[in-house]
Amino acid sequence: MSDVVIKGVDSLDELDTAKDLMARSHYPDYYSGLRALNECDRGYPDYKREHNRVLYANGDLAAALRVITHTIRIGEARLKMGGIACVTTAGPMRYKGYAARLMSDSMQYLYRHGYHVSTLFGIADFYHRWGFASTLPEYASLIDVREADAIPAAPFKLRAMKPGDARAIQRIHTRNDTDTACSVIRLSAHISSLWDKWQNAQILTDLKGKVVAYYMGGAHGAEYHVGEVGVLDYGWCSAVLHACMKQAGSEFASRIRFAVPPSHPFVRYLLQYRSDHEMHVARNSDGMMAVVNLEETLECMIPEWESQLVRTRPSDFAAEATLVIKRKPYRIRARHGVVDVAATAGDNKISVTAVELIQLITGARHLEEMLATKRRALNASGMALLSVLFPKRTPYVWHIDRF
Repeated sequence: MSDVVIKGVDSLDELDTAKDLMARSHYPDYYSGLRALNECDRGYPDYKREHNRVLYANGDLAAALRVITHTIRIGEARLKMGGIACVTTAGPMRYKGYAARLMSDSMQYLYRHGYHVSTLFGIADFYHRWGFASTLPEYASLIDVREADAIPAAPFKLRAMKPGDARAIQRIHTRNDTDTACSVIRLSAHISSLWDKWQNAQILTDLKGKVVAYYMGGAHGAEYHVGEVGVLDYGWCSAVLHACMKQAGSEFASRIRFAVPPSHPFVRYLLQYRSDHEMHVARNSDGMMAVVNLEETLECMIPEWESQLVRTRPSDFAAEATLVIKRKPYRIRARHGVVDVAATAGDNKISVTAVELIQLITGARHLEEMLATKRRALNASGMALLSVLFPKRTPYVWHIDRF
């Protein structure tokens, strides 16, 4: 029986050893992987050395992973999210369950340190055992360069991004991401700590030099891929499209692919032209989320639920619904625009799993579709409340924010 020790990294030497293992095993290119890991050490928000979790078997480093801390938005709610990154097992130590043991310990670490949810972008059919469910689809909007060339654009200037642009980019991103669920709330430090990537962004300004839009892209065969877009307001979408069209043409690309969620104003702009819009959904792989602390997650959703009540229901609306999760009831009650959650039984019971709950909260699954397969005891007011709690959403995490 192996002598197993699971812990957070203590010393710089131990950190270097863990990063070496993660870079060699997790990344196709060792040096680019090591650079990415080192970026996190250089001032990434809320980073701590102990977020590097390691497992030793008989004194040898057998497995490692990283926890990346973010705050994500779901409407008016703010959730502390622990991203699980670089889950790695040393070659000779594989198929002995070490990665699974390290994952179990890391989920407990997240719970003890006040995280509400966890996110990862992982391999198929491994992470579901910890309650992770596919919640983050991939989106793409495609337009031919020839089509884009025929669209008039507002006058603008184009230049490379500079460090001083970080705050303007942050504000634009925040404004554009209002209707996107699960998106990371970026600080300026998120941009500065990933400057190796952000320095490739292109900045659009008006004729007076004010930053009005930005994008980040590159050629991939016959397509020009844009993985990040931001516009100060809808009127600058044409300028972004024109700039991307020019760049795509110089790269001999015939189409432009925007990896942008449909909740973004730029995608809404493209809908008026001949374009293709895709959504790719995985099963038990890729973008996945899990609830870490059920009670705290429900409490953190209250600001969003109250906001939804104000927008969609009369001021005297009163109802309650009881979610039964892991055989434990959670009564959610709304009265005159105020929501409270209690770990007690109430009216309008419906049983959901923790996986179904995270899918409902994020909008990855719709309430009507889930209720169609369930036995429940719901009256009209209970159903009305549930529709307020779990509206249709667009969950997405931008590629540069992934881990």
